[in-house]
Amino acid sequence: MKRAYTAGTLVDATLVADWLDSNGVPCEIFHQNAVGALGELPVTPPEVWVRRDADLSLALRLVGEVVFVDEDGEQQCQQCGEESPRGFDICWQCQTALRS
Repeated sequence: MKRAYTAGTLVDATLVADWLDSNGVPCEIFHQNAVGALGELPVTPPEVWVRRDADLSLALRLVGEVVFVDEDGEQQCQQCGEESPRGFDICWQCQTALRS
């Protein structure tokens, strides 16, 4: 087994593992239960490992295709100038579409 990805969160590790599995690369998530023990154990982030060493290069390529969108921050409405959270699709003030 070889490590293909070290995740920031268990959710990210699960998304990557599901992506790899759906593309024919069997894998396992390690340290998934260590997240709940923060403060008691050393911090060990979740890791995705491929079961077959020969799949590592394919897994790394597939991991590179995964895009994690950072929805933090704000965006300005072009219609009214109001700031809305970046995750919003329409302006909360005037209901104008914020994304095309």
